[in-house]
Amino acid sequence: MTSERTLSPAMESLFHRIEQAFNSAEGMAILIGEQYGPEPKPPAPMDYDPKQIAVAMVMLSQHGRCLLQELRAEAEKVTYH
Repeated sequence: MTSERTLSPAMESLFHRIEQAFNSAEGMAILIGEQYGPEPKPPAPMDYDPKQIAVAMVMLSQHGRCLLQELRAEAEKVTYH
């Protein structure tokens, strides 16, 4: 008989908050991308390319989600005392 380990409520809460941060970052990236669509816009402050920033935000968020899944898998292996 195997018992399935579950994460403590504190760990679940932490993982949930991290996931929400990734959702927020992706949402902001989408808004940036929509604001600076294909039509020409005035240059962004300090010569930043908003489209590149938006793409980088999404890529960083997706990478963070992968790391979060790995961390969750490792945390589930830990025996809580």
